[in-house]
Amino acid sequence: MTVFERMMYATVSITIACAVGIANYIYVPTESRLPSNTKTQKFISDTDQYNERVLRTLFPYEDKEYPLSVPLNMSYTTADFQKFQGTYLEKREAVSSDYLNRIAFCGDSITYHLGLPGRALADKTVIAYGGLAVTTYANYTANPVYNQSDDIKTPIQWLSQLKPEIIYLNLGTNGIAIYPNDDHLRYYEKLLDKIAEASPTSIIVLVAAPPWGTQSQSITKTEIPVLNIKIDHYNMMLLELAKKRGYYFLNAAEVMKDAAGNLDRTYAASDIDGIHWSVAGRDLYIKYILEHPIPGY
Repeated sequence: MTVFERMMYATVSITIACAVGIANYIYVPTESRLPSNTKTQKFISDTDQYNERVLRTLFPYEDKEYPLSVPLNMSYTTADFQKFQGTYLEKREAVSSDYLNRIAFCGDSITYHLGLPGRALADKTVIAYGGLAVTTYANYTANPVYNQSDDIKTPIQWLSQLKPEIIYLNLGTNGIAIYPNDDHLRYYEKLLDKIAEASPTSIIVLVAAPPWGTQSQSITKTEIPVLNIKIDHYNMMLLELAKKRGYYFLNAAEVMKDAAGNLDRTYAASDIDGIHWSVAGRDLYIKYILEHPIPGY
């Protein structure tokens, strides 16, 4: 039986059932109607159960509980999203802040600011600098990038020397308004090849690009809400890339959005900067990392 035939069969069956029920109360004399008693209620219940079995036969379906819920900044179906089990870092009981000691935090100014004196990652390993993008990160030498040294080396050279246990890579903000997502992800993968070659034993976590705030409209011709939709698509592609390469994916961006999908002003550095984070934004990011650790840590 084709799907169309099944639909027709179900439609006709439901129509007939409704018609019989209506006719019983409109056209049948009161004395001839089905009595309203326990026997009638059982008959109706049995009929409903029979109809349910017919519908399940014609249109099989299964009520399933899925372990992964789709985040608000992604548009997968719940069933499709399950393929990211083991890639998508899930929330659980927060681990100790000692977890941060195992990580090299790599990225642009967003990460760089976290490693400044007095901030959350000041005594941790941060390899980052302002303005870096997936296309420029590997070979950057204009300024010291490692927060524990003034030596001028490229990020790749530092990773090769340090060979960190874990790498959290947070890049994309400085290219998202420039490159089409397909091109952007190709550049990203080339960077990952270099990182994997420099530190082959490191566990790699790709961090979702954060949303932009409407305060940033002055630095891009793209409308911020439109750009944030592009960022959502970029992050979905980044998740796919993480799965493909056997890496992990950290979706901290999901908790930084306001109801309109932009960077929440609470987490923005100022009323004129919708890209960098406030103290609240930086604290939220660290909290998210500790509540979404790599399995086994």
